[in-house]
Amino acid sequence: MNLSKNAVRKLLVLVLLSTVAISVACRKQASPIPTPPESQALSAADVSLLFPAPVTAADMNKLIAVGDLTAPNSQDPTKRDPVWPAIAFQQFVALADGPASQVAGTKAHISLPSEVQNVSAWFIAGIRIDAGAPGLTDDIQAQFGRLPQIRLIIQPITRSADGTPTVLDIAGHLIFDFAGAPIPLQPDCFPRRLPDPTAFNSVLSDLTALRDKLRDGQLGADKVSTSGRPLGVHPGLADPKTAMAFRGEILSFLQRHISGDRLDGMAIAALPSPAPAPWIFLSFLKVPGGVVPALPNGGFVPLHGPTLDGSDKQFAELLQPAGTIPRVVPDPHTNNLNPITCKNAAVSASSLPVANRSGVATAELFAATPPSPDRTNQILNTIADPTKTQFFNADCVSCHTETRRAMDLLNTKDFPGIDPAVLPRGQWDIRNFGWSPTGKTPAVATATRRAANETAAVAAFINSELLPK
Repeated sequence: MNLSKNAVRKLLVLVLLSTVAISVACRKQASPIPTPPESQALSAADVSLLFPAPVTAADMNKLIAVGDLTAPNSQDPTKRDPVWPAIAFQQFVALADGPASQVAGTKAHISLPSEVQNVSAWFIAGIRIDAGAPGLTDDIQAQFGRLPQIRLIIQPITRSADGTPTVLDIAGHLIFDFAGAPIPLQPDCFPRRLPDPTAFNSVLSDLTALRDKLRDGQLGADKVSTSGRPLGVHPGLADPKTAMAFRGEILSFLQRHISGDRLDGMAIAALPSPAPAPWIFLSFLKVPGGVVPALPNGGFVPLHGPTLDGSDKQFAELLQPAGTIPRVVPDPHTNNLNPITCKNAAVSASSLPVANRSGVATAELFAATPPSPDRTNQILNTIADPTKTQFFNADCVSCHTETRRAMDLLNTKDFPGIDPAVLPRGQWDIRNFGWSPTGKTPAVATATRRAANETAAVAAFINSELLPK
C-alpha cells in the first residue's frame, strides 16, 4: 500500500508516528538532579530483558506467547482485548507480503510462510524499555522530542509432533508508546507529541519492584541480582529456580502497561520464503482514519526508509549473502555525520535531499575489498554510537550488522557490556536483540554492541533524570 504525495502531506499534520514515534523534548532541569542510590539504580538487564532461546518442549513454558497478552477493554473493564489486535496482526502480515516489501531495483520481496500467519506462532524473544525514542541526548531531543516506549521483539516458533520447538529466522517489533497530546510541527518533519509521564513513571515503578523481588528471593529459591550484569539472557530467566515465577511477573507487568491502543508501530525483518536469502527490512507507520482511503478507521501503512531516496518505491532494504554484489540494496544515503535534524526521507523525498546528507553505513564494509582498518573503525563506531546514529539518519542494515562486521573485519572479540555468549555467530546473524537460528543446531540468544550502547544510555537517563523525581 503506497502513500500518495497528498497522503504524505496529511501525515505531517495527522499521523501518530509509529516504529520510531516522536515526541516533544523534556528539558533537563537547570539544577543538577541527584542520582538514586546504587542499590536503587536500574541496570542493563532491568530495561532490556532477553529470553533464552527455546531448545526443548519444556522450554516453551518459560516463554510468553504474544497472543496470550491482553489488556482491559477501554469501554468495558470486565472484558479483555488482545494487545496485538487482530486487525493490526492482519495488516502486519498483509504489508509484509505486500508490494512495499519488494526492494526497489530487485525482484526480492518478503514472503511469509503459512505457519507464521497465525498470531499463535509468535513469542516474545526480548523486551526493551526505552525512556525516549529516537534518542536521549539534548540535540536529539531538541529536534525530535522524547517518547517513552515499550518494544517487544517477537519471533515465530513452530513445533514438531513431540513439542520440540524450531525458531524461524524471522523477527518483528511491536512498539507501544506512552504519549500525550500532539504539539505544533516543525517544517518538513513528523508531528511530535508530549510524553505521558504518569503512565511511564508507573512502568518504572513496576520495573524497580520487579528487580527488587528477584534480588530479594521472592521469585524462587535463589536471590538473583541484575546489578553490573552485562547485556545477555536475563539472569532471572536463565536461573531454573526463578525462571517460571519471573516469567509470570513479566507477563503481569506487560498486561498492566501495554494495550492495542498504545500500539503505534511495527517492523519486520524476514526472508523471501522458502528462499534462505536475502534479509529484508521493512517498517510500518500507524495513521489515523481519513489519511488513507483504504483505511477509513486508521491502521498501518509502510514507512519509507528515512535514509533511502524517499521515492514511492523505496520502503524496504535488503542484505544479500556473501558472494553477491552489491550486498546492500538500495544504497543507503545516511546523515549521521551532519548535525542532528528531524528532516528525513520518511517524511518526503524533498524533506532532506540526498545531496544534502553526509554519513557512513556498513554497506561500504561489504565491498569486495573493504576499506582500511581506520576507516572501518570510524564507520562502525559511528553506527554503534546512539548519540550520533538513530533511526532517522541511518539505515536498518547498518544497525543490524555493525557488531558482526567488527568481528569479521577487525577481529574484535571483546565488547564491553555484552555477555560473550550472545555475540552474533556468523555473518547471517543480524539480530540486534533476539534469537538466531544457527543452521542444524538450535537457535541461540543474540545481542549486539548497538543494543548494549542503547541500553546503557536508557539506564543512565532513567537513573539520573527520572527515578530521582
